[in-house]
Amino acid sequence: MEDANKNNREPMLGALPRRFTMTALFILCFILIHVNFEYTYWVTDDRDIFGKYESAVECLHKMDVANNVYFAKATWMFSLIVMMALGISFRSAIAYSFMLYSMELMLLFPIQLYTVLNLLLAAGCVLEDVIDRAKARRNKVPV
Repeated sequence: MEDANKNNREPMLGALPRRFTMTALFILCFILIHVNFEYTYWVTDDRDIFGKYESAVECLHKMDVANNVYFAKATWMFSLIVMMALGISFRSAIAYSFMLYSMELMLLFPIQLYTVLNLLLAAGCVLEDVIDRAKARRNKVPV
């Protein structure tokens, strides 16, 4: 029976399935955004590290923005670690903790392209997780 379950699973590439998934898109976006951030901060003279969160009118002070960014990222990491400690798979924990982070961005900051793209990516990750779990339940394959 265990061999049958192994055959129903998708081939793996490290921790990720070989098919392109929302998790792979998330990881790619995360890496590109943070490499760009490091490059901009350390190589160029641009020190406005919270610019992507602020509104065009900059109604929030930089310290308020920094506090809100820290809060959102800290709750994201806290929720990710708690979910994984509770035995939730990495893909599922990323999906749901990133959705929490994305909703916090929508509540804490003005709606901009950055916040909307985060929410859309998080929704895609959660939807993919729900679909994969439904397929696994139908095929009686552990997720």
